[in-house]
Formats: sequence, C-alpha cells, structure tokens
Amino acid sequence: MAYTIKTTQEGLIYIKASVIIRIGKPNSVDGAKVLGFPLIINAEQINFLSFDTESKVTYFMSNGFQISMKVLYEEAEEALRMAKSNIEKIIKQ
Repeated sequence: MAYTIKTTQEGLIYIKASVIIRIGKPNSVDGAKVLGFPLIINAEQINFLSFDTESKVTYFMSNGFQISMKVLYEEAEEALRMAKSNIEKIIKQ
C-alpha cells in the first residue's frame, strides 16, 4: 500500500523520500541524501516538532539533525503521537 507517512508498533516513523525537503544539522555544509528510499525515524529520538527558519515542518532530533518535510503540521504531529504510543497507522496516503 502506498503511503506518505506511516507509523509502526515498534515506535518507528516511515517518511516517503519525496516529501523530505532537507536532512541536516544547522551550520553544516550540506545535508544528507535520502536517494528515493523511505526515511525511518525512531520516535524516541525526536526532541520536538516545530518549524525551521524557512517555515517548514521539522522534526528536531536528539543527535542535532533536523528533518524538514512537505507535510502539514497536524500530520507530522499525529505521526509522532502514534509512534510514541506504539500504534500502527498510515497517516497520509
């Protein structure tokens, strides 16, 4: 089944590569590349959800990385809440 964002019972968030704008640390030379594969994030590693300096929805990670996405804030918030609750759900198709 196609998805844009989905969560698993293990507390993971899968994000389709086409909605990711940027992955990187602030003040770094360049961001990481996703190369068409889904990005898998452990919800326990997300410190908070907010907007970056360009007003994009962004997960701020405990290791310093920022993951900016082309999704609504409510969808990213629901994905984070569902993953932390260990509920499997497709948030956006």
